[in-house]
Amino acid sequence: MNYQIISESNHRIRIRLSVPRLTKEQAEILKYAFSDLKGVTDVVIYRATAGCAFQYTGDRNKILDRLNTFRFENVTMMADEEETRISMSEMKNRKLDPALKRRLRARILAETVFDIAMPMPLQIGYHVYQMITLKDV
Repeated sequence: MNYQIISESNHRIRIRLSVPRLTKEQAEILKYAFSDLKGVTDVVIYRATAGCAFQYTGDRNKILDRLNTFRFENVTMMADEEETRISMSEMKNRKLDPALKRRLRARILAETVFDIAMPMPLQIGYHVYQMITLKDV
């Protein structure tokens, strides 16, 4: 990856990438790729200027080595792979936001009332419409 060191002080380095700006996805990937690096304590991404600031302890060469070998495509695969690894104990401990629960309950109640109250042809038409307009979530 092409980059330029903008400023450097004890345990902090700021770089600018050779692209005009970063997309939201690129910024997330960049933060993900460097946050897990041993010795890095903080990563700040500046999307508008395609810059990054790294707060670190120890050797700065680890950061520079990763920058030299960094490719967005490889990190995307690692991030997707990491997302699929959730243990059962972690899943049991996760809880839905109360506001989200209320919205889901209201939506399910409205669907149920509609299915009970409306005649069959309207139900079928409504559900076909829902399937056609279904977006990837």
